Amino acid sequence: MRFALAVIVSAVAQLFVYLRLADWIGLGAMLAVTYIAFAALGAGWFAARRGALAGALSVAVGVALYALVTFFGPAGVGMQAFDLVFGVLRLVIAYWPYIAIGALAGAVGGSLRARVVGAR
Repeated sequence: MRFALAVIVSAVAQLFVYLRLADWIGLGAMLAVTYIAFAALGAGWFAARRGALAGALSVAVGVALYALVTFFGPAGVGMQAFDLVFGVLRLVIAYWPYIAIGALAGAVGGSLRARVVGAR
């Protein structure tokens, strides 16, 4: 339960960054990636175990939420259901570098928790 909650909360926090993609230019883009990594680190921390998986899934679920908001909004008017599903999958696959960054940050969050709180 704690694992799923950590992933979902982190994904919703990342949704803000994804919805404002056009605003992140130059130094702002580095800030956005740092925000995503920090949210994934938090998912790894609160998941307690499998921090890397929690970080990667938080980014993947965040991108999927962004795709659902985008494709079920005005951009998806007139699209077939098949196109909507593959549009979401295509967007998630396109964000694989950020998913890898999320996995690394989640692993760091999990190991930090193990050091601070102690192994359970």
